Amino acid sequence: MALIEHIALKGTRDGLVLYLDPEEDFAVLMDELQGLLRDSEQFLQGAAVRCYGGDKVFSVEQKEQLSQTLTQHGLTPAGWLKADQVYTPSHNLVSVNQEPVKARIWDEGTVEGPCLFVERTLRSGASIQFEGHVVVLGDVNPGAEIIATGNIAVMGSLRGVAHAGATGERKATVSAYHLAPTQLRIADVVARSPEGTDDWRGPEIAKIKENQLMVEGVQMTGLRGKGR
Repeated sequence: MALIEHIALKGTRDGLVLYLDPEEDFAVLMDELQGLLRDSEQFLQGAAVRCYGGDKVFSVEQKEQLSQTLTQHGLTPAGWLKADQVYTPSHNLVSVNQEPVKARIWDEGTVEGPCLFVERTLRSGASIQFEGHVVVLGDVNPGAEIIATGNIAVMGSLRGVAHAGATGERKATVSAYHLAPTQLRIADVVARSPEGTDDWRGPEIAKIKENQLMVEGVQMTGLRGKGR
């Protein structure tokens, strides 16, 4: 599967924003966009998308090609953003009255954004799709799935399908008290649990490292007892 390195599709309170690397060739951007939309088509159906390419000037033909590609995958092109309409971590936010407001700086390991709390166990056939982070206060059984543009955290056993960073966010993570999914996916990287790995190993977190899904233990000093 091709890497998604020069584009990103992120959810905001005003809809989706497609970020395009202004330094990259347009053909490369289109190839990555096709791959991203193909892999996320079910999740993105009907969404409005605005584009942002930094200081790069795109031709009328290029903009038209982008719009056609978005439309072919069931999305609605909603125009282009200017620099002062876009939030990036290294810039300040611009308020309505044009007074600059400094962006909040968080410690490493702290992430903000919309979050959905699911206070129940997801049984076979259940499907949760959300533009943001998803936290499940229960189990995710085989046959159930979670698709999120942000992180996924399960406060129980994750034995179903989990797809974090569904719009290409490779910094997203999947964590669970008992991590044993039938399929685990972050952005464009997919993995399955090997056979015979259902034994509880303690809370774990999955993330992308060196273009591979890696699973690490989570240190919780106050943890008591074992998983179910």
